[in-house]
Amino acid sequence: MTTARARRRIDPRRGKPGKFGKAGKFVEPGRPPRFRAAFLGPRFWPTWCRLLSLRLTLYLPRRWVMAAGGYLGDLLRRRNAKRRRIAEVNLAMCFPELSAVARQELLVRHFRDYGRGVLDMALALWGSRARVDRWCALQRRDELRALLRRGRVIVVAYHQTTLDIGGGILARAHPCVSMMKRDRNPLVTWQLWRGRTHLDRANIRVLMRDEGLRPLLRDLRAGRLCFFIPDEDFGLSRHSVLAPFFGVPTATLTVVSRLARLSGATVLPSATVLEPRTGRYVMTLGAPLENYPSGDAAADAAALNRAMEGLIRRAPAQYLWTFRWFKTRADGAPNPYKTRPGDGGDAAGDGDHGRDNGDPGRDGDRGRDHDGDGDGDHDRNRATTP
Repeated sequence: MTTARARRRIDPRRGKPGKFGKAGKFVEPGRPPRFRAAFLGPRFWPTWCRLLSLRLTLYLPRRWVMAAGGYLGDLLRRRNAKRRRIAEVNLAMCFPELSAVARQELLVRHFRDYGRGVLDMALALWGSRARVDRWCALQRRDELRALLRRGRVIVVAYHQTTLDIGGGILARAHPCVSMMKRDRNPLVTWQLWRGRTHLDRANIRVLMRDEGLRPLLRDLRAGRLCFFIPDEDFGLSRHSVLAPFFGVPTATLTVVSRLARLSGATVLPSATVLEPRTGRYVMTLGAPLENYPSGDAAADAAALNRAMEGLIRRAPAQYLWTFRWFKTRADGAPNPYKTRPGDGGDAAGDGDHGRDNGDPGRDGDRGRDHDGDGDGDHDRNRATTP
């Protein structure tokens, strides 16, 4: 049984067991989740029903999944005013050159792709190797393998509607290591962890964020490919700087350049794009970042954001615009997510992205963060210096 003091270390924002509440008794800091007999009790029956419903979508024709996901996205857009408002603010900040009509069209496409991403969690968590290989592809696979033969590699992704699929695609190419955060629901945490390793449990390692970066660094040095998702606004600290992202000064973690410096790894930006007409996913790897790390944390963060922005612009609707990416402002500028000027209200409420995205079965980060991060529930579990 984990002590209350140990549980508190998972969520340092609060002086009590934190966001896990009564579920904290299922949490073992620094260890992967495991199945508990209590998961079979009535308390978890609604979660099992949602997971079963999600898994059944795996057996539907792809065109049905794409259509149903688009409908789900429309439903979320109409019913979740808070997330819609955040997305509208983000799109206005990042695409000032677009007209209001064009931004609204982009918003609609985003929510539809988000709905498809929700249903395709089934493909990511339970899809067979043959099914994943049929519907997913990795570009520049041979170049990636050549880089891995020469040394260590970190593949960076930012939060997209396709994030979990991207992790699965990469895992089919080479033994890899990644990180995820714990969901409030311990059964969901266990299922996410188990699902993200199901394609090859011997060669896919998913660490918990509360394990810190040292195990990740050890695996990276041992030759595993590292899949890392660092785009979270944790505010400004010694581990983050302000760097431009879509022309907006954004609080950016410096952990990628730190990992690259400590491991000597090559850093590749990446993005995974869904083609809704065919239901196929393609993961694209960008060119290796040059002179990275440079020794200048701000310059490194700007270079990474610039590379990722270029990939995101190829399919802008599939970035997770419903997250508060720009809540940390330079020079005391006002919070852009206030509901209306001067009222002090916050369109994002408590900033807890994980349970408010309309997705009952994910950890908001899509957890892999997937992260790196993983992720959408900005719980200020800052990256640990290795």
